[in-house]
Amino acid sequence: MVISKYLFKKIDRRLRIGFISSSGRNFTGVICLHHRGGGSKKRSYVVDFFRRISSFGYILKIFKTPFYTAFLGLVIYENGLSSYILLAEQVYKGSRIFNGAFINKNKLSDALLAGTSIPLIYADLFSLVSNVELRPYFGGILSRAAGSSVIITAKLEDKVLLKSKSGWNFLISQFCITALGASSNALYKFLNIKKAGKNRSLGIRPTVRGVAMNPCDHPHGGGEGRKSPPSSARSP
Repeated sequence: MVISKYLFKKIDRRLRIGFISSSGRNFTGVICLHHRGGGSKKRSYVVDFFRRISSFGYILKIFKTPFYTAFLGLVIYENGLSSYILLAEQVYKGSRIFNGAFINKNKLSDALLAGTSIPLIYADLFSLVSNVELRPYFGGILSRAAGSSVIITAKLEDKVLLKSKSGWNFLISQFCITALGASSNALYKFLNIKKAGKNRSLGIRPTVRGVAMNPCDHPHGGGEGRKSPPSSARSP
């Protein structure tokens, strides 16, 4: 336990970067995105979306960050490297996974574990996958949200057909890296904000109707008492 805490602190210091919020403003300070501002301090992490280390590893720590709805995991590989990755379902602290594009066929059965990242050519037909690359060496970009997944519906000569829950079909290269299983934190959709202060800590400011503002704040503002919006609705 002491060793894992020591390793996490050493690795966390190198793979953690600061984040400065722009509060919905551009480089001149003008508001371009309304209802944004404030929020708690955040720190970002260098997440490995390429996953081509080609080595077995163990999950040292699992945690949640504001930038991703799924869980992040710190992986210590057997070759001495380490990285943060987006976790899939049924991956726990201490789980053994494989991340890489090249694997010996004799060890393929050992690598087909939940959360393992391998090329689509090695994945079984009709299996659920997530964090899929759209092009080789492009980085995982498809189905990264919490609880999301796509299913492998067909394998062609050099392509793989994926189908999402929305009905979209994706025909991509069989050498694209994917994670076996759906993305973690499937219960995220049941999250309840509960109070306004939680939204403020997330950096979301209150939404005020334009007709309730003054003329200097919004084109719909002003008037005597309750007033209907103008015939042509306009944005600030």
